[in-house]
Amino acid sequence: MKFLLRLILLLAVLLGALFFFFRTPDTDRAEMIAKYTNENSQFVADGVGGEIHFRDEGNKAGPAILLIHGSSSLLQTWEPLVDLLGDRYRIISLDLQGHGLTGPRADNDYSANAFISSALKVLDETGVEKAYWIGNSMGGWVSWRAGLAVPDRVTGVVLIDASGAQTGEEIKPYLGARLAQSTIGKWLLPKITPKFLVRSSLEENFAQPERLTDELVTRYWELLRFPGNRTATLERGKTPREPEKWDDIGSLKMPVLLLWGKQDKVIPLSHGQAFEAAIPGANLIVYEDAGHLPMEETPEPVARDIGNWIGELEAVRDQQTESDVAN
Repeated sequence: MKFLLRLILLLAVLLGALFFFFRTPDTDRAEMIAKYTNENSQFVADGVGGEIHFRDEGNKAGPAILLIHGSSSLLQTWEPLVDLLGDRYRIISLDLQGHGLTGPRADNDYSANAFISSALKVLDETGVEKAYWIGNSMGGWVSWRAGLAVPDRVTGVVLIDASGAQTGEEIKPYLGARLAQSTIGKWLLPKITPKFLVRSSLEENFAQPERLTDELVTRYWELLRFPGNRTATLERGKTPREPEKWDDIGSLKMPVLLLWGKQDKVIPLSHGQAFEAAIPGANLIVYEDAGHLPMEETPEPVARDIGNWIGELEAVRDQQTESDVAN
């Protein structure tokens, strides 16, 4: 019995030592804000005691684009598109609650309606009545849900490897998501988030993992550890995704463009095909050499296709306006 007690005590000491050795504390709020804001960064009250970080960039005279990132991501995921499209379009991006420099939501509401409300607060703050909503992964889910909920604020929708399609297909979450769903992961992840775990999860999102830079991995790792974000990630996982809303997606009234990485292991191409089949008039473009994050991995063709699509829609709108004036 004494030997067993000593063994248990030794194991407890070893586990405690391992915990403190591998523990990754939250990053410093002020340091992260200083590091990851730029001259276009702003903050607006979210209505429940927090502030939403957003950027308003590009050509203020151009059509407005609202960019919405995916789960465990951040607004910097769109920087390549901002660089490529900013001369033609006004580009607004935000960190959803529980992400980036926005941090957690006080009431733990991470539903589609709560995210849509946050996006609308940003649009209102910038004075933009209507925008093209462009979303990746979970941000795509938020974007098509916005098309259903607030169509008067949505000019068009671009879904990039979006979530929410109900195909019945079993898909394997990436490593970080699998851990977040496990019992031990729910206890460990708010306290222990090694950088190699973030790198491994990102590698599963890229078709060509060698394209990952240490700077990009560091940014994801540091902002995941922004105070409250890791706990918010677990809370978000408890939020019902309302799969029944898929039944309404065919009623979207605005133009829809679908962009998909052919090598997406997180949300396979079959989901993009399901969106195309369910939404009248939707057009699907596939990128052979991209995974789940084509706007980061292959931004040039993504920017080209978005720019061409919006340009064509705006040309038609201008012709209609001229015709109405003439009549």
